[in-house]
Amino acid sequence: MKWRIIPLVVLFLTCGIWVVVARVVLRLEPSQNELAKPTAESLAKKIKTVSYGGVSFSYDSSLAAKVDSKTIAAMDEGKPSDIIPEHPSFTLVGYPRIQNIRLSDPEIKVFSIVKFRKAMHHASDEMAKVTYPPMEDLGPAVDTEVRLLKELLAAKPTTKLGHFLAQARGQTGCSAEMPFLPMWEACQAFAGHVRYVNFKNGRGVFFLTQWDTETEQISNYGLEYAYQGISNDGQYWIYAEFPVAAPFLPRGDEPEVIAWNEKNYLLSHQSKKYSDYLRPVLAKLEAVTASKFQPNLELLEQLIQSLEVKDK
Repeated sequence: MKWRIIPLVVLFLTCGIWVVVARVVLRLEPSQNELAKPTAESLAKKIKTVSYGGVSFSYDSSLAAKVDSKTIAAMDEGKPSDIIPEHPSFTLVGYPRIQNIRLSDPEIKVFSIVKFRKAMHHASDEMAKVTYPPMEDLGPAVDTEVRLLKELLAAKPTTKLGHFLAQARGQTGCSAEMPFLPMWEACQAFAGHVRYVNFKNGRGVFFLTQWDTETEQISNYGLEYAYQGISNDGQYWIYAEFPVAAPFLPRGDEPEVIAWNEKNYLLSHQSKKYSDYLRPVLAKLEAVTASKFQPNLELLEQLIQSLEVKDK
């Protein structure tokens, strides 16, 4: 019987060896999760950094092929919307777009608040020499926007935003009047998806809006995710406007949209007809998650969160 036992022992030993080998091979072979897991190197390639003029930030490479950094010269004449102090500006070149979205690449700008006020004061002072009645000093208008932003960031209202803004400004105007510099000569049709987002040495607010000179339907041609912020020391103002697209909005060039705009362009933004149109659109925008917008709103928020402003 011994000669029968030996082959069995050899068989069991052989099987045991193959089991061990199989286990080793299985352990060495990466799982699908391990294959999908991003490496530090791949993440480093995906996240790019910018540093220029005392301003630094990082951004996901899907947002831009590159960032052009430059110093914009001061402009102290022209319309109020033209007036700016010298400042560093960052253009996101190759920003993702969908059909019919605005062609200009988005910019991030950092203004000295003191220099902005001086530029506005100088411009209005010069204009007062050639206008009648003399143009009023626009310097205090900068103070108003700074005060309003500080009050907004202290209260952080999430409901009845329009009521809060109207009370803080002491007047009603457009559908929404979030604090904003530069002073565009247009109306914020609405403010939605409001998010209070801090950067490394400051704080601010993101919001969806569309700028109108006349009442128009909300479309992906005009929709943007705007940011207005202020440094903790109160010296610098952060500006950014990012064109974005929502999945349910029209492009803006559809015949029915054009016909509606042509019929209703003289409506007041405070009118019942425009408010009745705007209310369900705003509700839909609030319901859309950040990742469903193009680009993902969270990537834009992460960019701003990484931003830091230092004195040169």
